[in-house]
Amino acid sequence: MDPKEILDELKAILVTRLKFDPCRAGDMALETPLPKGIEGSIGLDSLDFIELSIAIEERFGIVMDESQDLTAHFRSFETLCRFIARKAEAA
Repeated sequence: MDPKEILDELKAILVTRLKFDPCRAGDMALETPLPKGIEGSIGLDSLDFIELSIAIEERFGIVMDESQDLTAHFRSFETLCRFIARKAEAA
């Protein structure tokens, strides 16, 4: 999958699992930051990240190793899309 396809899937996850407004999700781009407290971010908190991780595992068939620090991969949609693409290729 290319980053655009992954981004579209992530937007769908945000709408269905995290109850984001579909119009708001449609405005998100690869460079949009994810964690709350960063200007322009979508404002995800720790519980949102857990729910998102579970949904990613289910949708993409990859394992998120919770013993590793995944913070760098969850900085923006771009970093998350690259991480998912690498994990999916290896699976």
